[in-house]
Amino acid sequence: MAGPPAPERGSAKSSGRLARWLPAAYLTVPMALLVVLFLVPMVILFLISVGLGIGFTPTDWTLDKYVGIFQDPLYRDVAVTTIFIASAAMVAQLVVGVPLAYVMAFKAGRFELPLVLGLVVLDGLNPVVRIYAWRMLLGREGIINGSLQWLGVIDQPMDALLFNEAAVIVVLSTSWITYTVIPVYASMKAIDANLFQAASDLGAGWWTTARRILLPLSAPGIFVAILLVYIPLFTDFATPTMVGGTSGYMLGQAVNDLVLARGDLASGAAMSFILLVCSGLVAALAYRLSRINKLD
Repeated sequence: MAGPPAPERGSAKSSGRLARWLPAAYLTVPMALLVVLFLVPMVILFLISVGLGIGFTPTDWTLDKYVGIFQDPLYRDVAVTTIFIASAAMVAQLVVGVPLAYVMAFKAGRFELPLVLGLVVLDGLNPVVRIYAWRMLLGREGIINGSLQWLGVIDQPMDALLFNEAAVIVVLSTSWITYTVIPVYASMKAIDANLFQAASDLGAGWWTTARRILLPLSAPGIFVAILLVYIPLFTDFATPTMVGGTSGYMLGQAVNDLVLARGDLASGAAMSFILLVCSGLVAALAYRLSRINKLD
């Protein structure tokens, strides 16, 4: 009795080639969309910043916009303020977010899911509504001043609670805390809790356990949190506009004012491109820090 026919060698080779090329075929469309929707606009942004004419504006290739931004002491001061505010807000979020993520991942028990859902619902609130809520809380006639006056702690409302750098840091921290906690929490959920017990049995204290186990293993989540949060903090303009005043003026506001208030599209594009390059440097640094658990 004849056995089953042997598979043809040509069909096996064909299926092998199909298996190799299928992932590339799947990635073609999203990569093409990424190029069209991100890379092409970035190229156009750079061309505008170096003199590409838009509308009735003549084309004049020059780097004067970049030179002017770097030489202007006002923008240097604004850059320093922006770096300080963004860094302080990011550090504040990590100081709060990492312990909160640890509690959610290992200590919350049956309250874990409600805490996660609470963070998601918090982020669902309109950003402008959140900022106005903080204005009602911190303002001269706000809840904090009213409560302190009612308790007799102060006689006159305090103006120092609003329209300064501290107010911007507080509002930015609370506005982006969800994007800080969730990636760190997801990274910690992948950690085997028995490692903490083993470290304790070997005599390690809480700081040694956190430094040698918790933070290195959760570094990828911290890296994602920095990418999601720290970079957008540099370009935020709604929060400093509404609660920052003149002392909390940031680069995002500068771009907004250059383009919309002054109509200087080339300078706005140049500053936006500088922020884009700085964002890439921050992403590279965050990636380097995320690999701390692989270093000897």
